[in-house]
Amino acid sequence: MADATVDLIISNCVINLSPAKPRVLREAFRVLKPGGRLAIADILATKPLPTEVRVKLSAIGACIGGAALVDDLRAMLIAAGFTRIEIAARESSRALIALWTEDPTAGEFVVSAMVTAYKPAP
Repeated sequence: MADATVDLIISNCVINLSPAKPRVLREAFRVLKPGGRLAIADILATKPLPTEVRVKLSAIGACIGGAALVDDLRAMLIAAGFTRIEIAARESSRALIALWTEDPTAGEFVVSAMVTAYKPAP
């Protein structure tokens, strides 16, 4: 896509699957128009995932293994140039997430979250 051509980017549980999250966010920033918005619904980690969860294919496929830490995602968004960043974790999602994988402790590490961020207007 061409630079600065998009008003809004919506993502639903996709960015956690990318091993190149900073690149994804830089590309989102590049294609957004000034004042454009990024709206993400995704799974984020509230504390570091154990290695055995992070590398387990079933956990990756369940959108758990690739979850970025909340603070790391915020840093990636800032590094990409975004401002007005809001990350709203849904604590009530932990019980449901625990059912997505054979590891019943998954809900201790991750939550569903809504993320919004803006490309600054001139």
